[in-house]
Amino acid sequence: MALALGNAIPLSNLKPCPKLSCCCMKKLFFTHSVPISRIPTTPKRTPTTVVRATSSFGSRLEDTIKKTVAENPVVLYSKTWCSYSSEVKILFKKLGVDPLVFELDEMGPQGPQLHKVLERITGQHTVPNVFIVQL
Repeated sequence: MALALGNAIPLSNLKPCPKLSCCCMKKLFFTHSVPISRIPTTPKRTPTTVVRATSSFGSRLEDTIKKTVAENPVVLYSKTWCSYSSEVKILFKKLGVDPLVFELDEMGPQGPQLHKVLERITGQHTVPNVFIVQL
């Protein structure tokens, strides 16, 4: 099975969720805060990368995620229907931050595999998964 990680959606093409609350943002930014002035505003786009799943469940996927995160200032793994993900996208848009966005629910059968590897890397089983490079 192959996974193309170059299928990111520009933030400008995303629509805000009409039912937004800010409780998740408080939790997100008080527990994982980064000074806003240090968030890069322009991502470095990576070429499409094709990865084959292996018997060591996702070791190549994990390497690809780590490479993608290392090569881009802000990376967001999201689901289109998730209001928390929508809030993060709206916040980044207001801040002028253009993250590299991967919509896991639009990646076909590879989306759940990628989500599982993200859970293993971060210990977090929900989206959004936000990665901001340290300056």
